Amino acid sequence: MKNPLQSLLIVFALCLCALIAFQWHREAALREQIQKITNTGQENLENIRGLQSARKSADEEIKRLDGLKTELAGTVKSNQTQIVTMMNALEKRDLEVTNALKQVEVYKTVHEKQQKDILEQNKGVEKLKEVIQTLVAERDKWVSNYTKLGKEYDDLAQKWNDAQAAASAAAAKK
Repeated sequence: MKNPLQSLLIVFALCLCALIAFQWHREAALREQIQKITNTGQENLENIRGLQSARKSADEEIKRLDGLKTELAGTVKSNQTQIVTMMNALEKRDLEVTNALKQVEVYKTVHEKQQKDILEQNKGVEKLKEVIQTLVAERDKWVSNYTKLGKEYDDLAQKWNDAQAAASAAAAKK
């Protein structure tokens, strides 16, 4: 190998490329998961809105039936049966809403955890970036020192050649 520092730099660059490719691949998978979770969350929110509007409708229907109850004393028994049925449906929907809210909380927790993981990964990438910048600065220092040494060597060789030529010229004159 002509220059081990260049080879080392190439190895580090290739390792960094592999790391970046790996992280891109992993981040793409994470983004797909986040999108799926977001879609599921949106569907759940739409379901919750639908259930809430259905609940409001059921509440309004109950109020209407209570008004009819006072007006229609003769049909109290049939109205009571309907109210019981509607109350069961309302409780069932309340349970569904509660379960949907719990699922939304779980999705929020998972989403927050994934966000934290991504932030930690980004911090790791920043640290690697700092290390690489330090290595590049050191490499630049070594290259400049090597260049300076080469110039000094060339100057010394030129002086040597000039001294040899002068000695040869002096010997030839004698």
